[in-house]
Amino acid sequence: MEEKEVRRIDSGHLGKDSDLTPGDKRKKSATPEESNKAVKTTSPPIRDLSQPRDLAATPVQVLKFLLSDAALPLCTPPDSVPSLDTKEITYSDLLTPFEELLCAVILSRPISHRLGVRTIRTLLNEPYSFRNPVAIKTAGPKRIRQALDVARTQHKDKTANEIEGLVDVLLKNDWHNDLSRLRAECDSNTESEREVLRRSIKGLGKTGLDIFYRRVQWQWDEAYPFVDSRTQTALEKLGLPRRVEGIIKMIEVRWAELGFEVRGRRDEEEKMRRAFVVLLERAVGADLEGRIGEVVDEAGKL
Repeated sequence: MEEKEVRRIDSGHLGKDSDLTPGDKRKKSATPEESNKAVKTTSPPIRDLSQPRDLAATPVQVLKFLLSDAALPLCTPPDSVPSLDTKEITYSDLLTPFEELLCAVILSRPISHRLGVRTIRTLLNEPYSFRNPVAIKTAGPKRIRQALDVARTQHKDKTANEIEGLVDVLLKNDWHNDLSRLRAECDSNTESEREVLRRSIKGLGKTGLDIFYRRVQWQWDEAYPFVDSRTQTALEKLGLPRRVEGIIKMIEVRWAELGFEVRGRRDEEEKMRRAFVVLLERAVGADLEGRIGEVVDEAGKL
């Protein structure tokens, strides 16, 4: 219920009516303007859509909504939403490990979520199609810089240098598009992989590695399950479990109801891992876009 803020008047400065003369009463009587000044109403507070009102949706409702097609626009920057209904490659699509690593390098820069996603969309689609190390190496530095100019992103020179450095490392080590050789060299040990990537790729620190492993874990089962602290914060705001065990259990118990599908021939374990990743990504996306409240509100309608 909306509350009114009332300005208090100190009655100690007012006499009783019985102590006043008729003339005094006329002087002391409040005019309509003064009466209006005595009571001041406040405008209704503007609702912060980044926060739910009172978590009106259950965790199961939030889970189901986030894994539905209806949730994606609320977890995506507005200028990228139109691309969701086209053949353009977007950050929400199934990407190769190399593409995920390229995205992680871009998102490691101190730029907004919107700029990062727009840059990724620009680089992965025509006329640039920077989808593998050879394509980027062939394009050369000027073409990379041109793509970043078109994306209207920030820190263009540094980002271009880091992309070139990433490509040089992959080609030098013959890691290819799926990075399978890296995994083999590290015996599929996640900590070893992270350390090699951190040492080898300039600009890829803990944040970038967390982004990469959060997204690639459905393809690299040695990295599954993984939830970084940034994602835990978003999950908590949505009323979902913070711990991986809780999330996995929710997905497993409700799996038959979710109707979650993945393009291509995938076994059930792969599909569940992909659902796990999609849930994490959309939770973070909704938080970064300030739309947690809208997600919970929509989930409550299920």
